[in-house]
Amino acid sequence: MVTKSRHGTRAEGIALPVNVDRRLPTPLPDQLTQELRRLISDGTLHPGDTVPSSRRLATHLSISRGSVETAYAQLAVEGFLIAAERSATRINPELPAASTPVPQRRSIPDSPRRRLRNYVDLRPGFGGDDPLREPAFRRAWRESLDVDPGPIDPLGQPRARWAIADHLRLTRGMAVDPDEIILTSGSRDGLRLLLSVGVSGSIAVENPGFPGLRQAMTDQHLVPLDMVGSSPAPADVGAAVVTPNHQFPHGTPMPVDQRARLLDWAVRGDALLIEDDYDSEARFTRTVLPTLFDLASSTGSSAQVVHIGTFSALLTSAVSTGYVIARGPIAERLMSMRAALGPAFSPILQMAIASYLGSGGLRRRISRGRRRLRTAEEVVSEIGPIPGLVHDGRTLVIETSQEQAATLLRGLAERGILVASLARGWTGGDEVRHGLVIAHSNVEASVLREALGEVKTQLSRIQS
Repeated sequence: MVTKSRHGTRAEGIALPVNVDRRLPTPLPDQLTQELRRLISDGTLHPGDTVPSSRRLATHLSISRGSVETAYAQLAVEGFLIAAERSATRINPELPAASTPVPQRRSIPDSPRRRLRNYVDLRPGFGGDDPLREPAFRRAWRESLDVDPGPIDPLGQPRARWAIADHLRLTRGMAVDPDEIILTSGSRDGLRLLLSVGVSGSIAVENPGFPGLRQAMTDQHLVPLDMVGSSPAPADVGAAVVTPNHQFPHGTPMPVDQRARLLDWAVRGDALLIEDDYDSEARFTRTVLPTLFDLASSTGSSAQVVHIGTFSALLTSAVSTGYVIARGPIAERLMSMRAALGPAFSPILQMAIASYLGSGGLRRRISRGRRRLRTAEEVVSEIGPIPGLVHDGRTLVIETSQEQAATLLRGLAERGILVASLARGWTGGDEVRHGLVIAHSNVEASVLREALGEVKTQLSRIQS
């Protein structure tokens, strides 16, 4: 029987494109010798690589073992191969590398152990203690490996959705059915999911506003949100993204009467409200205000609100978990799209989050953050006046000129202190203001005291 064989045989897990053809007049050993020389010369095989055993290669090519041994022997005489007793046959490691350019072989990247931060992160949405070192979080991870998550639900495992609903009931006063929750890999993923199911027209954004979700809308037409007046949303505005629990830059919450006017604005303009619940837990002096999602329900408003939440700010962006809550037709479209795309993140991680929430680990973490915020307020009072400081909410804002802001950001970074740029909160135009935004509750009191001292020093230096 005449056969032609072209196989991807393996040498230590590497596929070798070897081609031998019984119909050719060239003997099979000579064909195999030529093929192996070609693989060495074009860089497919590197000096030091192991080649398949004669028995294995013969089986894969459906030729006799003798033909393979003859080819190997010829290549060994030529110096291409090195064979030793009780050892695998290898490409001669002394051969020069192939002259034909080939992709460089990369070593497996190292996976270093987590190290303590060597910088002070005072940017909103960053900092805080490392949850990945927290015993409760590590215990939740271990427990997740012993739990059968059951059938994979693309909307989120039932236990995880139930745990999130219970967490929102206890910490936000929200009455949410677990079936209304769709798990995402963070707030930006939730926003992109929402945009994919049909938000038509321009998107209004707060100006100034927290820049987080804006980074996920670079392909959208963004316009400044103007809901102060009585006019409805412009006809070309299909949605508005708002952060009612953290108004940029000071971190103050939007008053209830303004929230009610926002709902009315959305109804009159037939605009979808996308509520980013960023930083809702960072409070200690005010009681929790109702979310837009709940306020629309409790007041009988016909405004359509989608609530986007995330655990990335509370935990770390390395965990990348969040959720979307919606009702009505938009919820059906979101669920259909999520079902088509599949789960946003691993069911095992979903079980870990469920365990962490169920054990009260996240609530205790929130309590620690609030204690740190109270202490941070005391430090700010102790440190004395800081030139240009405005302290109206949960962050510190220092307004400066554009040049001074750039100098401060660079100088503080060189000293290992990271703060946010005030200008990033503006959508553009002539109203942009410059300076620093400092999340002072990110670190312990002693660290904050030193960091704010450095801010005062650098401010005095550039303003003198």
